[in-house]
Amino acid sequence: MLDSRPLEDPAEIRVAQSRRRSDSLRWVLGGIVLLMAGMALVDHFLAPPGESRSVISLSMGVVALLSFLMLRANPRKWGSPLLVVGILVTSAWAVYSYGSVRAAASQGMLGAVVMAGTYLSLRALWVTTVSGVLILGGLTWAEAGGHLVTPGLAADLRFWLMGSVIMAVIGALLHHTRKATDEAYLHQLNQSEDRLRLEHERDQSQRRFRRIFRLNPTALMIQYAGTGAILEVNPAFGRDLGYPDDRLVGQPAAHLWADVAQWEAHARLLFERGRTDWQHGQWLRSDGQPTEVLVCSELSEDASGMLILTTVLPGVAGALGSASNPASVP
Repeated sequence: MLDSRPLEDPAEIRVAQSRRRSDSLRWVLGGIVLLMAGMALVDHFLAPPGESRSVISLSMGVVALLSFLMLRANPRKWGSPLLVVGILVTSAWAVYSYGSVRAAASQGMLGAVVMAGTYLSLRALWVTTVSGVLILGGLTWAEAGGHLVTPGLAADLRFWLMGSVIMAVIGALLHHTRKATDEAYLHQLNQSEDRLRLEHERDQSQRRFRRIFRLNPTALMIQYAGTGAILEVNPAFGRDLGYPDDRLVGQPAAHLWADVAQWEAHARLLFERGRTDWQHGQWLRSDGQPTEVLVCSELSEDASGMLILTTVLPGVAGALGSASNPASVP
């Protein structure tokens, strides 16, 4: 079995994941701001006269910068949604200005969908996807109907740079998604390892307890605290009181007491304090004959519920102090 990492509080895991998501988004937003600034400079200096569209790149950079600044206030409400809307709007704007859905800017809608799927809810992802499909459909219809400007689809540096920027952003988002998935898998693996280890330790403890319980020379009985039904007795119990093991299992423990009032007083003290001192009582043997016993009971917590462990010393007629240190289960 692999060595487990230290156990973590689920609340701390969620806080840490939220913090890593915000840090990742800040890096993405900062990268978009720088890339859009670079795109604007390239477009301004390399575009033919009258064909520069640097204002579109600058607008997308400003949206990314605003998202970066507003991220600290409420990331899910302002940071990612504003950026997704900004990408859809500027992509549609760029496609319209270039005059064709075959422009590299149309890939920006794919980036908006990836952004929504990485940082937003499933509902926001559906809204983004449907919006992108409708925008792309509307622009395709407009181009097919001749309602857009005459496209200039020269494969120049600007076309390559725009496609490269979009692919870089999508790659960064997919990298973040993979890291988040790997982190969630490691947390799940850690919890599984710890569960297996605890189950192994529990099984070892149960086997150890059962061995001590069965070999203990003192009469021992385990019963359910809620119902009072006997769950198990050890061989010494059957030997001292004459009961076969299978005869008592499932029977009410109160039937072993010859005096019901003694049983009620014993149970009342047990549930008040969680443990009784050694008490004199009269129990019934398997042949129906009463016998003097010393009884001590203790509540014990178990996965199946509260249990009562009772130690019995039958045939005791002397003082209570004569059984001050009887053999018992630890």
